Amino acid sequence: MADEAPRKRLQEVEETPQPAKRPKKSPADDLICPISLELPWDPVTAEDGRVYDRFAIEEHIKKNPGNLTSPITREKIGTRLFPAIQHRNTIDTLVESGVIDGDLADKWNEKVEHKKEMEELLKMAEAGDGEAMCQVARNHSNGVDGFKQDKKLAFHWYKRAQVAGNIMGKALLGWYYLNGRGVAKQQSLGLFHLTDAASQGSNFAAYELGMAFATGTYGLHMDKTEAIRWLEKSLGNCPHKHLCAAERNKAQQKLDELKALAPAS
Repeated sequence: MADEAPRKRLQEVEETPQPAKRPKKSPADDLICPISLELPWDPVTAEDGRVYDRFAIEEHIKKNPGNLTSPITREKIGTRLFPAIQHRNTIDTLVESGVIDGDLADKWNEKVEHKKEMEELLKMAEAGDGEAMCQVARNHSNGVDGFKQDKKLAFHWYKRAQVAGNIMGKALLGWYYLNGRGVAKQQSLGLFHLTDAASQGSNFAAYELGMAFATGTYGLHMDKTEAIRWLEKSLGNCPHKHLCAAERNKAQQKLDELKALAPAS
């Protein structure tokens, strides 16, 4: 019976709930963007002193005009962003060495590979590849795939593509002139390139001409016969196809409307 008391105390100790172990801190924890919850590809430091992915914090800024607060502290901050180059270098080193692995590293490496592809695309464009030039122009126009949004640069690359003999480049160059994108509006020059591209089989250029004749835009008079001719061409067997599905639907709708009208005199 003498050992009952120690045995009881031992049982009490064993049954006493032990404090949960704190989860092990990962090296990635302090590097993840608190908005996107991913490793920031283009890290910037905001005025709250926190590092974010540029795209994520810029979206936050856009959504809170005039009442901008930190996503973390909820205190008011300004809109200035500062490149966090060392943050990016640290991520590169930790991912490459395997310290950061798993899904975060996989997504990072996908971005690294995509960046290499875009660098190769730019090299091809610089070397004179018309298709690559048009892709670079589109990327600049939309501000995607690591290319800054810049309509003047987009115009520059479409012009180079046109000089290289690319039909899509010619069609888009005409559209840029007609709409004053990245260059002063010049309708006569725009119509020249657009008509030339349409005649050489660009369904996008044919669509633009057909809609222009149907609505009387770009300085053209409304002409149902010409509108039908070009819209039918845009929906036909053009060798150079760059119309999206939405534009094809619009072309078909407009064509149906025009054919439903009384025959042209």
